Order: sequence, then C-alpha cells, then structure tokens
Amino acid sequence: MSYPSTIDVLVAALTAVSEYDNPLNPIYEVLERERPLTLRAIRKHTQLLHDHADLARDQTFAVNRVIVSCKQISPTPLLEIPLGF
Repeated sequence: MSYPSTIDVLVAALTAVSEYDNPLNPIYEVLERERPLTLRAIRKHTQLLHDHADLARDQTFAVNRVIVSCKQISPTPLLEIPLGF
C-alpha cells in the first residue's frame, strides 16, 4: 500500500481552500458611503462591524493554524513546483 507524500498532502489541502474573500469588504463598502465618517455612522453599523470583525478574527486563527501546521512539516526537496501551487 502506497501512502501520499507529505507535499502531496499539503498541496491537496491548500488547493481545497477557497479563494480568500476579505471579510472586511462589506464594512468598507458601507462606511465608504458615509461621508464624513462620524461616530454616529459607525454606531449605526455596529452590528455589521461586530459580525465582520468576528469573521476576520476567525480567518486569522484559521490561517495561523495552517502556518503552524506547515512549520511542522520537515523540508522536502522538490525538483519542480507542483502544478497549481
């Protein structure tokens, strides 16, 4: 029985990750229309700010988990970069 190499597992995991969508974009879109940006405008969008700040925090933790996992992989020499990497 043949097991996939570490790099194959890593490539498969990374290609399965969806494209990054900045969770702060909806905040930028809403606050961009508020000119001048006042505390009242920010307060009006408090729930939106909290919701998307939580998403940003969650994504930060997810990215950090990937980084920590990658640091634990022993170096593997590659003759070429895998397609799509």
